[in-house]
Amino acid sequence: MEILASAQDILFKQPLAIAGRVLSGQCVLSVDGRSGRHVVHAEAAGVFYRGEDGQGMKQDIQAMCDWLPRDLLGAWREVQKMPAGGARNALDWVLWQLVAAQRGEPVYRMAFLPSLRPLLTMVTLGVDEPQCMAAAARSHPSAKALKLKLCGDELDIERVSAVRSARPDVTLSIDANEGWSMAHLERMMGVLLASRVALIEQPLPAANDRDLEGYFSPIPIAADESLQTIEDLHQVAQRYQVANIKLDKCGGLSAAMLLIRAARERGLKVMVGCMGGRSRAIQPAFIAAQWADMVDLDSPLLMASDTTPAATYADGYIGFEETAFAIENKRTAVVG
Repeated sequence: MEILASAQDILFKQPLAIAGRVLSGQCVLSVDGRSGRHVVHAEAAGVFYRGEDGQGMKQDIQAMCDWLPRDLLGAWREVQKMPAGGARNALDWVLWQLVAAQRGEPVYRMAFLPSLRPLLTMVTLGVDEPQCMAAAARSHPSAKALKLKLCGDELDIERVSAVRSARPDVTLSIDANEGWSMAHLERMMGVLLASRVALIEQPLPAANDRDLEGYFSPIPIAADESLQTIEDLHQVAQRYQVANIKLDKCGGLSAAMLLIRAARERGLKVMVGCMGGRSRAIQPAFIAAQWADMVDLDSPLLMASDTTPAATYADGYIGFEETAFAIENKRTAVVG
C-alpha cells in the first residue's frame, strides 16, 4: 500500500461570513492511496476552529504512514486510533475504498446499502445585510431547504424575515455558529416561529451550552460545535434534539456510522453536514447521510472549483453518479 498526501488552497466563489469569521477559502488535504492496481482519492477540509488546515493534516498523514501496517485491514484498524479530525477522515475513506476494491464491490455496499439515493440538502446563505440575504435566497430557485447563517446582532430578526418573505416555499433553518446568548435566543424565538423556522443550529458557545439543559424550545436545536465525537454524545443528548454529525469532526465514515447509531439510541434526530471542501470531500458524508433526517452537503456549490466527478445538484437534491465511486485500476504508482 502507498499513501501520498498533499495540501491545496481552494477558494470560495465569494467570502462566506459566519458568526465571528469571514472565510475566503480553505487549505484542504488531498490523499491518494494505492494498493496493487487500485488507486483511490480522498479530500478533507479539517476543522478550522480547532486549528486544522491542509498543511497540518498533511504532516499528520506523513507521520502516520511511517508506521502504518501494509495490509489494508491492519492499516484500517490503526487509523481508528488516530485523533479525530480531517487527517483521520481522509485516511479512513481511502481505506474504505481500497478494501471495497479488493473485495470487488461498490464501497457503499460495505455500508450495507444496496444503492445510493439523491438527498434533499440545505443550501447555506452567509451572514449579510437582510436584503442581500433575500437576494441570495432568490438566486437559488431550485433549493427546497435554506440555512441562514446568523451572528447575534440586532439585524438577525430582519434577516430571517427578509429571507422568509423572499422564499415562502422553502424549509428554513438557521445557524448561529455559537454566536448567540440565551437572551438573544429568547428574543429571536418569536420571529423564528412566525417564519416557520424548522431548526436552530448551535445557538450558544459550546462552552456555555449547559444553559440549554432543561430549556424547552418549540423548534428543535442541533448540536454542531458541541458535538465533536461520540464521547460528547451523552452531554449533547441532555441539551439538544438533533446531532449534527460531520466526518471531519468525528474522524471519518467509520466513526460517523457508530455515532449515527448511538445518537438514535439516545432519541436524537440525525443531521449530516460538512466542514466545507469539494465533491471529493463529501463523498463519504453522502454515504453516511443516507441514514440522516436532515442533510447539509452543499459545500461544492460554494467553492470556486470542484473535483471530478462532481456531485450533482438538481431540484434541491444532491446526488452522485455511480461512476463517482468507481475505483481506478492502474499499473503505475501514485503520482503526486
